[in-house]
Amino acid sequence: MIRVRRLLLLAFLSAGCHGQVLAQKTLGRGGITAFFRDTALVTVSRFDARDFDLRIPAQRDSLRATVKRERELWRAQAPKNYRFLLQVGCFCPGTRGWLLIEVRSGQPLKAWDRAGKAVSLTDWNTLSIDQVFDNLERSAGRPGTAKVGFDPRWHFPTYVYTAALPGPDMWGILEARGLRAGP
Repeated sequence: MIRVRRLLLLAFLSAGCHGQVLAQKTLGRGGITAFFRDTALVTVSRFDARDFDLRIPAQRDSLRATVKRERELWRAQAPKNYRFLLQVGCFCPGTRGWLLIEVRSGQPLKAWDRAGKAVSLTDWNTLSIDQVFDNLERSAGRPGTAKVGFDPRWHFPTYVYTAALPGPDMWGILEARGLRAGP
């Protein structure tokens, strides 16, 4: 019985390590968990983000101009391939955990959760930076409020909070950090 338990434990550990080895080959030394650990610093927090009251036409125009300017700056220097951490939440289904998103030629290629498990790219919370900008532009056309912050170096949205009116259950939060140009 003890031998069977040891064999099962060895098989379980081998399977777990195999996934980590694949992630390590893909993401370099330390794999996925190291990426999450190395990118703990948030450059723009919700406290640094700018508020917009989208019920006021001048505020909507200001948000659109800000998004346009930051997107142009992003596109001027954006790496073709990159990785970043993304966390998205909304009233329903709630806040999801952080994901590591790998983008190639502007399109999400792979995504992993904090444990290194692959995440489906068809899920609503796997976005490229350009898709984050697209969502932000759409939000500017809805009556409500928005709070937005951008990375000072790369100019991508690092914090986005939107709430559409009239209901209290029409909110969304997006946080992005740790962008690294990749192969």
